[in-house]
Amino acid sequence: MSHETPEKTGRLGTPTGATSRQPDGWYLETVGEGGQLRRLAIPTLPFRVGRRQGLDLVLPAESVSKVHAELYWRAGLQLRDLGSTNGTFVNRSLVQEASLREGDILHFADFEFRLGWSSEMATAGPQDDAPTTAVGRADLPHRFAAGTRELRELLKDGLVTMVFQPILLVSRGTIAAYEALGRGRHPALPEGPTELFRIAESIGAEAELSRLFRRKAVELVADRSDLPTIFLNTHPCELARPGLLESLEELRRIAPQLDLALEIHESVLTQPAAIAELRALLLERNIALAYDDFGAGQARLLELAEAPPHYLKFDRRFVSGLDRAALPKRRLLQSLLALARELLVRTVAEGIETPGESRACTEIGFTHSQGFALGRPRPIDEV
Repeated sequence: MSHETPEKTGRLGTPTGATSRQPDGWYLETVGEGGQLRRLAIPTLPFRVGRRQGLDLVLPAESVSKVHAELYWRAGLQLRDLGSTNGTFVNRSLVQEASLREGDILHFADFEFRLGWSSEMATAGPQDDAPTTAVGRADLPHRFAAGTRELRELLKDGLVTMVFQPILLVSRGTIAAYEALGRGRHPALPEGPTELFRIAESIGAEAELSRLFRRKAVELVADRSDLPTIFLNTHPCELARPGLLESLEELRRIAPQLDLALEIHESVLTQPAAIAELRALLLERNIALAYDDFGAGQARLLELAEAPPHYLKFDRRFVSGLDRAALPKRRLLQSLLALARELLVRTVAEGIETPGESRACTEIGFTHSQGFALGRPRPIDEV
């Protein structure tokens, strides 16, 4: 997309094709480090933002490009990225160009503003020779999740690896599958996936990070012919966004021979018809379906019967202290396992941390088991 500067519209009057709202009165609102709310008027268009002195809004931080982005008018207020290094975002989605409306949340790199409109500002009208708004280093606006610049580097360069935790077949005590668990490899970011997804969520990149983890897992095991089923994780947001099936088809192209199972969180069971459709689409690609963290929120029994998975992974809270649990808890768990057997669903006890919990899970009827007591996550060369 071209980054040529549009023709300058001058002071914010109503151009041809404008909406009923007069463009005078727009402002950017932000919260300084001291918690004080600030309104920065947009007196002229185009309104340029960047690190370089002399722009309409100067943000003196290395994460901001010298000339980062601009607001301009084209039948409404528009925002355009000017080839910045760390991105321009509208409502946490990365954009090259976007139409704006009151209340939108804008990010220039990791600095956050809300777009507002005020009748008082519109009534006051523009001022001739409006001065540059320079935000001092001591009063820089709110920055969203630290590490966003580094996370974009991680995504761009694929700086992740995977470890593989065994899932045992209870009846034989042998390894029936491995769950692939992501780890970061950027020197300035945490390794753990929870922290990485927290940063990714702040810029709307959690689906991209999830896809990267799955692709890395398959790439690492693509040449192995001795491995059992590989369980791959999803982020809950992926079920509501496009791209999930396309990412799985890419994995099949990389390693068509691998036995794969896709884990989705049990919370998606609120839409059994959609999950049943997903199950069918996965089967077309020879990928099994697993519900993860079953019972973390509530055991959705009716939905489970409408859209049964191939694997049901029970949340840690069912397993913790099971060897010392009261009889009512054990009976409840036995009834859930009986339902799963009727549906021909294999059941996995997650988070087993003691030999006693392992014995109790075997006695109560789980088909599979997983946890630190049975095997810790290991790099692929140790699997």
